[in-house]
Amino acid sequence: MSAEVKAVSPKGEGLAGCTIIDSSSKIIESYADYLTDESGFGPSSADRLVFARSEKQVALVLKDVRERGEPVTVSAGRTGIVGGAVPTGGTLLSLAEMNRIIGIRRLKDGTFALTAEPGVTIAELNDRVARKELGIAADLVTQELRSELEAFVADDHMYFYPPDPTEDTAHLGATVATNASGARSFLYGATRRHVHRLRICLSSGDVIDVERGVYTAGDGEFEIVLGEGRSISIEVPRYSMPETKNAAGYFVHPNVDLIDLFIASEGTLGVITEVEVILRRRPTGILSALAFFASDNDAIEFVRQARGDFDDRPRPGAVAPLALEFFDSRSFDFLRLRKEEEGSASEIPELPDGARAGVLFEQEFEDEDLLMAAYEGWEELLDGHGSSMERTWGGMEESDLARLRALRHSIAEQVNGVIARAKARHPEIHKIGTDIAVPRDRLEEMFAYYRDTLAGVDLEYVVFGHIGDSHLHLNIMPADLDQLREAEGLALQFAREAVRMGGTVSAEHGIGKLKHEFLEALYGEKGLREMAALKKAFDPGGMLNRGVMFSADLLT
Repeated sequence: MSAEVKAVSPKGEGLAGCTIIDSSSKIIESYADYLTDESGFGPSSADRLVFARSEKQVALVLKDVRERGEPVTVSAGRTGIVGGAVPTGGTLLSLAEMNRIIGIRRLKDGTFALTAEPGVTIAELNDRVARKELGIAADLVTQELRSELEAFVADDHMYFYPPDPTEDTAHLGATVATNASGARSFLYGATRRHVHRLRICLSSGDVIDVERGVYTAGDGEFEIVLGEGRSISIEVPRYSMPETKNAAGYFVHPNVDLIDLFIASEGTLGVITEVEVILRRRPTGILSALAFFASDNDAIEFVRQARGDFDDRPRPGAVAPLALEFFDSRSFDFLRLRKEEEGSASEIPELPDGARAGVLFEQEFEDEDLLMAAYEGWEELLDGHGSSMERTWGGMEESDLARLRALRHSIAEQVNGVIARAKARHPEIHKIGTDIAVPRDRLEEMFAYYRDTLAGVDLEYVVFGHIGDSHLHLNIMPADLDQLREAEGLALQFAREAVRMGGTVSAEHGIGKLKHEFLEALYGEKGLREMAALKKAFDPGGMLNRGVMFSADLLT
């Protein structure tokens, strides 16, 4: 028997308090930033821009655009890099002003769960949680909530929200819609693991409230009862997903929890209007260090032992990585060259002589004894791979960590700078970056495939990223349009090779409007048609984020 879900009444005020700009020329003139995201995808356009401030406003806007038969693009912080928030006509619905924290409660297992609107940023959320000053509006504080707030403030422990997307100005709802992750997902996992409840507004304007563990598809189906007695039947697709960190396509399996269909759906099935997330106790401290190695292979072997990949070479018992980040030899060469070009004014840190690759590792600790044990464990591990703790950067003081952040950010900033200069000459130019993850035992093979394939071409590139999850970002910097076309072809080739190895084409950024071919490489045409059938069940008119994940042609 299929799980039955009943719609609930939308919360909040109607359109009277909603800002609506219904002139495309005025949008271009005064709100041009809302027509873009970090991808540079375009051209873009919108006939109407709506800044929703309540769930009810979202519902009314969706009903209206459905009656018009127009597309609606959902937008928030616009930090995505695959064009998902870039409108191509119709209505642009911004959730940026739905940015309140609205509740906290203790679940049955004793953990705290915090509820927020989708427009709050990850940085703001964690800042308020760290200070235990949630800023919940007085009109929302019931007697029950007041008791929960008092319990949270009185608790002896400090808390935080674990997912750490690279861009912490990302908005909560968007990170859920893409199952975002970051360096520390090696220990904490991606966003999905930390989402307990969602409220979602469907394209019909109906709202459903979905809590983890309540609605599961025991027979592969859901029945959603809408207003006025209408209902829709949802059949869960049957394609197989890669067993790696993954943010590509709808999350499915025969007994899937309904909440998981919406996480990583990139806003194509419904609009997230409320998110409840699980908070975690903050550790006493974090040991952070950047180790330097004589070669890429030495660094990769170090990572594999640190992860516990080798039965015959176990890692030291006290080693328990929180994060493992990799910088290849070309990344270091790239930084050295940029530093030389910039001269004495450069803020790029001076890299040690002989450093040909690097691994940034982190580990939590609760007291001094555990810190010393961890330090000694990492020292032993480094010694076995031609490095040492004396050759690392890091520590626990703010000044010690400043160089780590500077290096980490310098690579991405310098890559973007090279692209910006090329774009000034050729406006079509953009960075070509992979978002590939492969199974643990294929990490070295995938890195070698990158290196060997690119050895014969004249393209500038660097490789860095979340090596703990075998999730490396290859960044190609084309200098002209011929190189751009070549790099685009190579990126698809690399994605197909990752799929052959059992990996994914997108581990954290999603598909958006830019990577349709990549999704097809992963799931095939049959899989895409199953996804399209799922979307049509939730969104018969195909209006929500049209063109995101797969072509709108599949919906006809």
